Amino acid sequence: MRPRETSITGVSSTSASDATEGTGPRSEPVMVAAGRGLVAMAATAGIPVRLIGGVAIWVRASPAARAALGRDYPDIDLVAHKRQSRALRTVLEDGGYHPERVFNATHGARRLLYHSPDGRWQVDVFLDTFEMSHTLDLGARLDTEPETLAATELLLTKLQIAEVNAKDISDTAMLLWDHEPVPGADGPRRLNLAQLALVCGADWGLYTTVTDNLATCSSQLGQLVADESARATIQARIETIRKGLGAAPKSLAWRMRAKVGRRVRWYELPEEVTR
Repeated sequence: MRPRETSITGVSSTSASDATEGTGPRSEPVMVAAGRGLVAMAATAGIPVRLIGGVAIWVRASPAARAALGRDYPDIDLVAHKRQSRALRTVLEDGGYHPERVFNATHGARRLLYHSPDGRWQVDVFLDTFEMSHTLDLGARLDTEPETLAATELLLTKLQIAEVNAKDISDTAMLLWDHEPVPGADGPRRLNLAQLALVCGADWGLYTTVTDNLATCSSQLGQLVADESARATIQARIETIRKGLGAAPKSLAWRMRAKVGRRVRWYELPEEVTR
């Protein structure tokens, strides 16, 4: 296991109030309120949509985690079902959101981009599949929990990034601050370790990137989390996940790819989307 050298310089470890439009520290960041509004708007039309990314992690976080690791959220990431793409487009456009027409024409089978009504931020919609450094099926468990994807899928979207950056490591720590890895259970403050192990046990490349990034997160906790008790909790949860992934059964494809190892690149370099 080789942790990457990831500097946390530039991470805004601000309180939630620093990224809000409101008067008190308990106010929601602007993007959180907007994201919740989008989920509710789609639900009114019978379309299940869930938040992912930093906004989703903030929604699930405790006040202590928000205060320690909350940051500016410049945009909103969502997941929806591909089969409901046409209906979702109608809902967004009727709600005043402006489509990025060239991008949507090119990538619309799996991903959509929209601009907010005032043009200040974007909405990135993944349709069932999340394709970045690795490909994740997010549609299968879209309805597991309300408002956001389940913690397991949120963690995977952060840890699958091969060239991980400081904010993704910080978001990982924020998620693990409040979510206990447990076998086979989803829900508030729970992370389904069995589901995580199942996905990583089928894909050596994903497993390798995830475990590398867990090691990186572990090595950065001293700089990220000042509270000693919280830091120890996160560290213990990282170790629980690491051991669980290591001990879980592996598919034949996993074992065959493991023989090749790091001699061949095991991840994709995703195209950067201009926001």
